[in-house]
Amino acid sequence: METSPLPATNAGNPPHPRKRRYRISLTTQILLGLFLGVLLGWLKPEWGVETAFIRNIFLNLVKSIIAPLMFSSILIGIAGGGDLKKVGRIGIKALVYFEVVTTLALFIGLGVVNIVKPGGRSCSPRRRKRPWTDRSDPPADSC
Repeated sequence: METSPLPATNAGNPPHPRKRRYRISLTTQILLGLFLGVLLGWLKPEWGVETAFIRNIFLNLVKSIIAPLMFSSILIGIAGGGDLKKVGRIGIKALVYFEVVTTLALFIGLGVVNIVKPGGRSCSPRRRKRPWTDRSDPPADSC
């Protein structure tokens, strides 16, 4: 006698297909939140000032998570490395990579600063020229 693989209650009925719920990926959620935050800050900038405490709480939480996460990642990497020779090679490679990428980032940053010259049009008190002292209103391009 042959047994049926399906239980007796579902013998005549095919199984119901599950409804697939649409889920937004984490990357899409982050980018959507970023876009909505920029849009909200552009439309209602006073809300950003009123909700500064939420920003501070979030940043402090992120700061408190970074150190233990880095420590545990390094510890697991060393413990799972096996022999010390392999760990040493990986450490040297990581150090060289860090130095090269940091130097490259510094050169790119210095190049951008020299090209863009941020703050060049600012009106600090030392740079401010006051040829209008005998008039009541300053000219538009006085800085």
